[in-house]
Amino acid sequence: MIVEDNFFPDPKEHAPTITVDEICERFSAAGLPCKFERQDEDVRVIFDGRRCNLLFTVNASGNLMTATLPDESDYDPEFARALFDVFESIGWSYEPTKG
Repeated sequence: MIVEDNFFPDPKEHAPTITVDEICERFSAAGLPCKFERQDEDVRVIFDGRRCNLLFTVNASGNLMTATLPDESDYDPEFARALFDVFESIGWSYEPTKG
């Protein structure tokens, strides 16, 4: 499956206060074990056993600002459902790339 999807917080309702450690804990609790790598001002979350990863932008305080699911991903419906549930739990919305 080739997709590029974006996830955004609603800053009026959910200020960006979650850190990469916290989101990784939530992914792991949802059955999506992962690790992260810092890359300049971004953080890449890599899911164990998958080509799928997320690229987060991070503010100066270390809180996550946006997330992008890059275009070459190997996620299935169960993985996608767990991923979306984690984002919903922190008040982030989903916006598919139009194209």
